[in-house]
Amino acid sequence: MSSPEEPTPSVEPAANAAVDVCEQASDDRAGGAPSLPDKPLTVKELEILRWATEGKTVWEISRIRCVSQATVKFHLRNIYCKLHVNNRVQAVSEAIKRGLCG
Repeated sequence: MSSPEEPTPSVEPAANAAVDVCEQASDDRAGGAPSLPDKPLTVKELEILRWATEGKTVWEISRIRCVSQATVKFHLRNIYCKLHVNNRVQAVSEAIKRGLCG
């Protein structure tokens, strides 16, 4: 156990790694650097996005797909990154605009 003077190791940097990569990619595009083609959504990400467009919760999607809620959240974060959005409402809106829902 660590003493009050010793900092406790944190997993936060690892947990935020995907977000940092997405933010860096956004910053690069905003700064005029050539943008790489967007990565397409995977089959699993598309399925989760389609369930999200129908208003399903993370818990409901996890039961439908027989995976943990953490797995659904992982895929949702990847979807947000790939669609350049910050939340589920924006992701659903972007999916509708791009014709990914159906």
